[in-house]
Amino acid sequence: MHKLMGGRAGLVLGVLALILASPLVAPQLLAFPHKTETPIGTVWSEQPLDPALMAATASAVRQRLASSPLARPDEKRPIFLTDGGWRWLYLANTTRGAFAFTRPITSAVVVNRTDPRDVVVRNGASIGGARPLAAVLAHEFTHGIIRREYGVIRSATFPQWKVEGYCDHVAGNSSLSEADVAMLEAEGRSHPALTYYHGRKRVAEELAANSGSPDALFAGD
Repeated sequence: MHKLMGGRAGLVLGVLALILASPLVAPQLLAFPHKTETPIGTVWSEQPLDPALMAATASAVRQRLASSPLARPDEKRPIFLTDGGWRWLYLANTTRGAFAFTRPITSAVVVNRTDPRDVVVRNGASIGGARPLAAVLAHEFTHGIIRREYGVIRSATFPQWKVEGYCDHVAGNSSLSEADVAMLEAEGRSHPALTYYHGRKRVAEELAANSGSPDALFAGD
């Protein structure tokens, strides 16, 4: 009898764990109210999206990715745009201050608070807290491209400045401006995006010196 009860309890706990974990694998299970098909993948969102703005965003993402020899011309990902509320808090977990993150296994891209009127992503930071959606998506797509090209395990051993720097290099900008960086450094203040900013600069220098080869950039790490 005790074994039977224990077996049922284990089954119930297993089912509950599956229910709780399933949105982490398939965020669409959180009942995003809107779904839009785009050239770069299906976009689930909490607010209705302007088709023209999304078409322009998709085109900008493709243009940015074209700067990387690792990217395929038909890159697509499932994309989830949140309003920074409970869906973001549940899915982001320990990365709540990020603009977005990419699932390493499913390749789903989950994006922080996105204004559908100007397709700008905001993470709540007082400095460097806003970034165009196209740049955010290009950055996150590149994370997936790096994992695909070099493997999830090996990619995890690359220095952060190279990975984030290369993703920002492909994205074409950083969340911090030169003025932001000058002010932060003059005041001796830290900021999580400084690694990304300086990494992008270093990556650009290394690519300029190695004929633009990502393989050479990541070799030896």
